[in-house]
Formats: sequence, C-alpha cells, structure tokens
Amino acid sequence: MKRAIIGVAVIALVVGALLGFLGSVPWSGSRQGAVNDALEKSTRLERQVNDLRAENSRIGAELEGERARAQTMAVDLRREKEMNMRLHLLVSDGKK
Repeated sequence: MKRAIIGVAVIALVVGALLGFLGSVPWSGSRQGAVNDALEKSTRLERQVNDLRAENSRIGAELEGERARAQTMAVDLRREKEMNMRLHLLVSDGKK
C-alpha cells in the first residue's frame, strides 16, 4: 500500500513537472517576444528622441542667426529713419 501511494506520488510529481514545463514554454517564448518588441520600440524611440534633439539644436542655431540678423536690420532701420528725419528737416528748413 505504501508503495502504491509513493508510486502515485512520484507519477503525479513527474506529470506535474512535465505539464508545468510544457505550460511555461509558450509563455517564455511570448515573454521573450514581448521583451524583444519592447527593446525594439525603446531603441526606435531613443533614435527619434536623438533626431528630434538634433533638429531642435539646428532650429535653435537657425533662430539665433535670424535673431542676430533682425537686430542688425533694426539698427540699420533706426539709422535710416534718423537720416530721413535730418534730411526732412534740412529740406523743410531750406523752403522757409
């Protein structure tokens, strides 16, 4: 009787271990696939972030160049206005 119980217990352990192993194989594959997909997405997003940072830096440099150009134009425009005012005063003084 003890032998029968021990035999049944051993068979149950072997069958349980076999079913546990077989049940875990598809999960391991799908988990590995999910991990690989997550790594691919992470790598892709990291590349996109780096591309966007480079684009941001390029646009920032371009913006600084345009800002400097606008300041130069504002100074030139101010000078032109001053010169036009002086010429206008000279012309209007000459007519009087």
